[in-house]
Amino acid sequence: MISATLNLHSAYEAISRSTFCCRHLLLWPAKHRPTLQPPDSFCSTIPLLTLLLQQPAIGPLSTAEPGRLTLRHRGLFAVQHRNYGGVETPPSRKAPMIALGLDMNGATVLEQVDGASNRPIRGVISDLDGVAYRDETPIASSVQAFRAWRERGVPYAFVTNNSTKSAGQFAAKLAGMGIPATAPQVFSTISAVQGLLRQQCVPGTRVFAIGEKPLLETLEDAGYRLTGTDAEVVVLGFDSELSYAKLRIAVRAALAGATVIATNPDVLTPVHDGYDPCVGVLIAAVTAAVPTAAPIIVGKPHPFMIEQALSYIGTQKDETVMIGDQVATDIIAGQSAGLRSILLTSDVPFNAIVGVTPDRIVSSLLDLVEVALEADVS
Repeated sequence: MISATLNLHSAYEAISRSTFCCRHLLLWPAKHRPTLQPPDSFCSTIPLLTLLLQQPAIGPLSTAEPGRLTLRHRGLFAVQHRNYGGVETPPSRKAPMIALGLDMNGATVLEQVDGASNRPIRGVISDLDGVAYRDETPIASSVQAFRAWRERGVPYAFVTNNSTKSAGQFAAKLAGMGIPATAPQVFSTISAVQGLLRQQCVPGTRVFAIGEKPLLETLEDAGYRLTGTDAEVVVLGFDSELSYAKLRIAVRAALAGATVIATNPDVLTPVHDGYDPCVGVLIAAVTAAVPTAAPIIVGKPHPFMIEQALSYIGTQKDETVMIGDQVATDIIAGQSAGLRSILLTSDVPFNAIVGVTPDRIVSSLLDLVEVALEADVS
């Protein structure tokens, strides 16, 4: 539950330690909470930070009996970050490092140089925005890399926290940019929610969902009863038409004991003219009103979608890589799933995270094509 008296000094500590841009929240295990002197000032997102401090954990599900949703992690702490949030610290990876330069905050960016990071690649799981394209613009080198992998028979799949489009819509966007892709290759938070409900809930379960049309249609097509009355499960997704009435229904269902599932922990989402509120704001509102609620987040940095994609492409973990442009989501998710995780750098700045090291850092996906070629001849 939310503590009656929040420790604002801890909030200061979290922000100063992170050196992160104050745009997003990174959920972090309490035992790893850093301690530093408080900064001179803090940003305007402190009210949201205080809502999430000392919240119940948002952890992965156990494989309980069908029809029941359970949690097995407790004790999260909120830390400012420009990205989407995380809940688990990946295993320590000690290996020789080289300095590549400084990130946007002046922190040294390091790359591992151990041989394991250069093992042949036989399968690829990739983020979408920031890796395959930026907004509506394809990244030319990435298009070439995916086409090369396709020609050489290297299977690949995509994972995204975006719940506003269907897998078919994402595949069509990729294909229109020159990247061969079909709907089954795309795993979004929509498919993650559907997969979780399939594991834990029987068809006909009453679900109240906040989200865009693709999410609602997917749940309905899967046999769940969408309702605003006596919901057993509440699904929180991005909704450009969010209203107080929808929030009230979600809160009342949570008060009555409904399980709360969230597509992703993003607090803000980038748009052409700035940032808009995202699902993390909904999570904060519901948990502020219902402190006993423990939302289950299925998007990155949780490994759920990575595991779905890995099952689809059929390669082994030690021969598969996760590629992304953000440490807080892509790298943590990939490493939590047991994959080598590769950070793609670009003109879009990223933030280093203490204790999290990508297995490799590249400036172009073409740098990885020859590694995959080695797999063809090995």
